[in-house]
Amino acid sequence: MHDVVILVIKALAGGTLVVVFALISQGLEPKRFAGLFSAAPAVALAGLTVTLLDKGAHDAHQSSAGMIAGAAAMAVYATAVIPLLRRARPGVAAIAALGVWTAAAAVVAVPLLAG
Repeated sequence: MHDVVILVIKALAGGTLVVVFALISQGLEPKRFAGLFSAAPAVALAGLTVTLLDKGAHDAHQSSAGMIAGAAAMAVYATAVIPLLRRARPGVAAIAALGVWTAAAAVVAVPLLAG
């Protein structure tokens, strides 16, 4: 029963936050950012809320550190993949940039999780 309650809370929190972020994103330009700003932050906040309530602050800290590391690494990936795409085939460039993403995520995550 506990798992069902957690699932319902995640669904309600996620859905509510998607709507809130979608309403906020309606004021932004260009409109192509609306999906990005409605889905990703809402799902992250809903997941963190449920983790905090269900498992406590330590697990929520670990989840948020992972999210921060992943976001920072994604920015590094995007920066690295553009020049790689100019020099190599898309599959090769994506795999090479994935290595960059992994290294960047580790550099950010290790200090955050060590504390």
